[in-house]
Amino acid sequence: MQNYFEKLFTCIILRICLLFVSVSFSFIFFITNSLAQEGLSGFYRNYTGFQLYNDYELVAGRNRIRGEYSDNYSFGALYLEVDLIDRYTKERDFELLIREAYLDWFASNYDVRIGKQNIIWGKATGSFVTDILSPVDLREFLTQDVADLRFGLTSFNLRRYFGRSFLQFVAAPALQPDLLPDQDSRWFPVQRPPSIIPFSFRSPENESTLSDIQLAARFAWRPSPSFDIDFMAYHWAHPMPAYAIEPNILGSPLAPEVTLRETYRTSPMAGYAASWQISDSWILSSESLFVYERLFTFLPVSTNRLEDALNDPLEAFQVLQEFDIRDDGYLLTKPWLQTMIGGQTNLAGATVGLQGYVEIILNYEDRILPQRVFPYASLFAQRSFLRDRLSTFMTGRYNFFGQDFWAQVQGEYEISDGFQVALGTNIFEGPSISPFYGHLTFEQFKENSFIFAKTTIYF
Repeated sequence: MQNYFEKLFTCIILRICLLFVSVSFSFIFFITNSLAQEGLSGFYRNYTGFQLYNDYELVAGRNRIRGEYSDNYSFGALYLEVDLIDRYTKERDFELLIREAYLDWFASNYDVRIGKQNIIWGKATGSFVTDILSPVDLREFLTQDVADLRFGLTSFNLRRYFGRSFLQFVAAPALQPDLLPDQDSRWFPVQRPPSIIPFSFRSPENESTLSDIQLAARFAWRPSPSFDIDFMAYHWAHPMPAYAIEPNILGSPLAPEVTLRETYRTSPMAGYAASWQISDSWILSSESLFVYERLFTFLPVSTNRLEDALNDPLEAFQVLQEFDIRDDGYLLTKPWLQTMIGGQTNLAGATVGLQGYVEIILNYEDRILPQRVFPYASLFAQRSFLRDRLSTFMTGRYNFFGQDFWAQVQGEYEISDGFQVALGTNIFEGPSISPFYGHLTFEQFKENSFIFAKTTIYF
């Protein structure tokens, strides 16, 4: 515990030094902005998180400078948003990330946006249901703000307005999957079985063809200020990948290995998202997505045999021999449905929301690795104090079958206009579960539970 407080004290000292640098940087940017760059804005943010258990390691260390440029023209507008990210968790790593870069064209009843842009659909706050168009950056998982997870989708975006309602059409020339952590990252989402047979993971191929063109349409019906409903249709690849199994026995019989290849499939989809404000303090919401052909991994042997093989070399080799080299990579397609129902209200001065989710695999087969029905729930609460200068926020998710959960508590204080500090924690917990569970479990991240501090200066 003493090491933990020493590291936390060091973090505070470093934060003071970074604050001095950031104030100087912000002053320089203010002068530059006043002289020549009227459309330039942005922020500097430092995020530092230390592990709560074991060696109290630095799990997240990041400086982020975001620049936003916008300019208006007679026909529309231009927008550019770029992040310069300095990661110092282990080794120094700098990245220049173009988050958005698009051109708007406005007409009397039409809006057209072309370029890299965020497209946000749906009503869910604890998961992504119909909001699957813009890719998200999960490389550092939940150490980032929700607003920082998304980065732009290169696409053509057209809106046709009919009073309050509108029709939207989106076309993307190629698949843009989410950015997932490296396989050796503490945030890698797939459990690695402690097997004597080595496992490796391979990213999807980057070659694009005409079949990779993705299309989506939404009709947003706004019959009244208190009720709205969206109807969606897609020809899209769901962002949650399946992993093809590629055993390698013939090439090296004395040292067999297994490769898991990240795989996506474009499929017809349909969905809706609705919100109804039934009173001044109550809002009900619902959302569903149906995927006609979603990929799932299946196994030729039972998970019990796989678990037995983890500690038995002979059994491991016998099980591996039952995995043939197949063109389908042990993947099959099934219809899949995800549904959310939730509510939001004001309670004791706080805004509180609860949403329940269920994922269902239709035409299920017992050999499929994920479960037929997978329910979970999310909760959030927010309240402000001191004339809105202090904001407290709590959110989390609970998976019913795995009995695992994630919870975040955060407090943010605005010291002055454009200068904010925050302190919070992320907790991951749950009982031990089979490495062949087939779903994301927060139990695998429980040693990554951490406390964080964040400083943001806007310019």
